[in-house]
Amino acid sequence: MQLTNLLMTVAATLSVANAYKVTTDGLNCRKGASTSDASVTTYDNGEDVNITCQTNGEDIQGNTIWDKTDDGCYVADFYVNTGSDSMVTKDCDGGSDSGSSSYQGEISRKEILERGEYWVSRHVPYSMSAYYPDPDGRKYRTDCSGFVSMALHASAPGLNTVSLPEIAKSIEWDDLKEGDFVGTLGSGTGGADGHVTLFKSWTDSSKKEYNTLECQGGNGCVYDKREVGWKVGSHTAKPYRYEKVKD
Repeated sequence: MQLTNLLMTVAATLSVANAYKVTTDGLNCRKGASTSDASVTTYDNGEDVNITCQTNGEDIQGNTIWDKTDDGCYVADFYVNTGSDSMVTKDCDGGSDSGSSSYQGEISRKEILERGEYWVSRHVPYSMSAYYPDPDGRKYRTDCSGFVSMALHASAPGLNTVSLPEIAKSIEWDDLKEGDFVGTLGSGTGGADGHVTLFKSWTDSSKKEYNTLECQGGNGCVYDKREVGWKVGSHTAKPYRYEKVKD
């Protein structure tokens, strides 16, 4: 009887060991680790939330950690009093698996974003001469076009801004779907004259701005937002669709 009571006490202690208080009103718990992901539920100021694991995501007030709660969704760690600016429990590992696509084969839109998030969650530094592995261990160049090539599971170590259109078709802005890409691409866009981003979603129904995953000089691989028709020098960004994407 005493042993049973002891075990029940230990179990109860473990069940609340990762409970922390919310520090703001109406904290959204989202499907993924960014404010562009849909809200699943909300928590009140002072409410205890049970954190099952943590990952890196969108930067919120200088904090990139997001906490996965036992509701199966993510909250920005900045608004949870864990007593630390670092992770306090296990890493969710970015929520990405190696996926079902084969190298240079057909790939789903969902997997394209998961592969992109694999680098973003790890804040891979930007470099035009360095390389970093994809979820399968294959190394790609860590600049903007190497990142998009990696997300598409295309040729390693990565195409460049001049050659990316060779594996894609140009589309209209209104036709953009998750996993498509937008960039200043093609002839004359080599080096600093070109840039490319993954399209994640529109920021709102006006379709004037969209959420991105991209690798930027100085910032590394991040979530960001861009306006329709952004430019690099004299080049205007246009949307593209990978020829092997599966709808």
